[in-house]
Amino acid sequence: MQMLLLGLASMSSSLLQAVTGFGFGIVMMAIMPLFLPYEAALNISTILSLSLNLTILARCWKHINWKLLAFPALFCIMGSSAGMWLMHESPSPVYKRLLGVFLVCLAIWFYFFSDKVHIRPLLRNAAIVGVISGLCGGLFSVSGPPMILYFVSVIPDKEEYMGTTQCYFLLNNIYLLLMRSILHLIPGGILVPTLWGAGGLLIGSFLGGKIFRSINAKKLKSAVYVVMAASGLWIAFNG
Repeated sequence: MQMLLLGLASMSSSLLQAVTGFGFGIVMMAIMPLFLPYEAALNISTILSLSLNLTILARCWKHINWKLLAFPALFCIMGSSAGMWLMHESPSPVYKRLLGVFLVCLAIWFYFFSDKVHIRPLLRNAAIVGVISGLCGGLFSVSGPPMILYFVSVIPDKEEYMGTTQCYFLLNNIYLLLMRSILHLIPGGILVPTLWGAGGLLIGSFLGGKIFRSINAKKLKSAVYVVMAASGLWIAFNG
């Protein structure tokens, strides 16, 4: 029953990310720790997320905007180092709840004013969003939302947006798995649940891809902001 639940969670979260570009990790890490050890759930989520990135990129890798991707990703690494140091020196559950409130406010602001205020893809803006995303990743293990809001604002083409965001997540997941492997933080016994999750992932990404192809860019932006606000509320209330 637990493995079936894992498969269904993977299917629904894969569908969500295949449509909006993010959300897989947030949903999976809200459900899997209910019946799996946290460290196992974290690694399964990362492995499946990487697999999902590759699955989505198989159809849109030609649309990756490497120029827009490079600088935010570089500054994200710098920000994550600072975030991990801050969490180590002054850990507090309040940090994550503040992130949730911040995401809700940001999503509401973008939803109502994104057509009036435009973010330009300047080096300064890329550096700011990269550092903020890195800090969020280091402090809360949630680095995606700030970067998603940046990319959906500066990339008008939905295929380019999807390709660029999934490449960003792919690079981040590869880095995380390499570091966990080097530090011997990948536990045994995760093969079976990972395979169950992979089955749901294939179904969800296939269905999500069909929805994504039929949705226009304006509706995609609205969906991103709504899911972002919902994610922020979940993080704020559950820490």
